[in-house]
Amino acid sequence: MPFNFNASSENIRGIIFMVTGIFFMSTMDAVAKLLVEANYSVIQMLAIRGVVLMPFLCVWLFARGGPRLIKTRNIRGHGLRIIFGVFAPLLFFQSLKDLPLADATVIFFVSPFVMTALSVPLFKEKVGIHRWSAILIGFAGVLIVMQPTSGLLKMEAFMVLGASLCYCGVMLTGRVLSQTETTFTIIFYSNVGLTAIAGLISVFFWQPMPLPDVGLVVMMAILSLGGNICLVRSFALGEVGVITPFEYTGLLWAVLLGNFIFADFPALNVWVGVVVIAGSGLYMIYRENLRR
Repeated sequence: MPFNFNASSENIRGIIFMVTGIFFMSTMDAVAKLLVEANYSVIQMLAIRGVVLMPFLCVWLFARGGPRLIKTRNIRGHGLRIIFGVFAPLLFFQSLKDLPLADATVIFFVSPFVMTALSVPLFKEKVGIHRWSAILIGFAGVLIVMQPTSGLLKMEAFMVLGASLCYCGVMLTGRVLSQTETTFTIIFYSNVGLTAIAGLISVFFWQPMPLPDVGLVVMMAILSLGGNICLVRSFALGEVGVITPFEYTGLLWAVLLGNFIFADFPALNVWVGVVVIAGSGLYMIYRENLRR
């Protein structure tokens, strides 16, 4: 069978976009940690970030066809996704106030296992014994990181788990919506809904921010937009089975950024959890490729 140079080149580009996108998202998390440690309200940060993103979405809207793009057939589905979309970053960013970036990121990586497990009752997908085993081992890796028997278990760890579950809700509702809605419509309603809700609630938590800190929130918005564009481009170029494993570079970025910015170096149990979770996730991806 001849080697397909075009496919190889596209996969390499897809990997580059994936690694870059994950780096942007990890950097956004680090910036959020700086802000929550400065005692800024997460809901205020989300409101400002949403406002910054709106002009980009408006440009996208009119460049691709105008108001007709925001017509929807499933307003309830968008509403559910908005709720998940509010709580996912709210819980995760809030947990970063007291939880090291690497620890939070490792725990958050339980989401692929949750989504695979939920695909059985929700989408009637078949998950074999190999992938069920990987799911259980992945959850065991999360428990290793959280250390539930050590007496040191933090509420912030449960907040990350909650954020991970809400993230799964965002992804799964997005999958349902994609059957009738365009990608832009899904993104547009999510950002408008999150901005509106965060804006209303932030009135009760608002505090003045000096210009440099506002700049950090703007940086969060730009990193979020750039990260999502890179991730979408990655999946458009590369084969899913080839590029998906590179999502786990997020663990590496979290460790490096946490150590460089916050002088946090993961404890031994976190490293063990990284190996268990990443290994289980990569094996699950491998089995998914075989199934396909």
